[in-house]
Amino acid sequence: MNCITAHLLDLSNEILLIILKKLGPVDVLYSLLNVNNRLDQMARSINNTKFLNFSMNNVQLNRFCCEILPEIHYNIVELTLEIFSMERILLACEYPNLTVIVLTNFLSDILFQNLTGK
Repeated sequence: MNCITAHLLDLSNEILLIILKKLGPVDVLYSLLNVNNRLDQMARSINNTKFLNFSMNNVQLNRFCCEILPEIHYNIVELTLEIFSMERILLACEYPNLTVIVLTNFLSDILFQNLTGK
């Protein structure tokens, strides 16, 4: 039986884009940013950096806040955040094109505390 081995980087850009579209933008950025030039360029595409939906653990959140968001912050138009990570993500950098923030899984008391500082 003949076995053919194909590596991810052997695939054409068109096929890679089809695969990447099946993943969420946060997964693409977390997995492929700064891997190599080709994958980095694909991960940074405007489609992967415009609308981000954050629901992740602390290890992923650390990397996003320290490494990824400062590199792509100017592309972000919409953020979907959980209340417990909201402050950290919003303070990670400036978002000059941010127009929409969607909050999920929040309690009104905690949201009020975050918005008023009380």
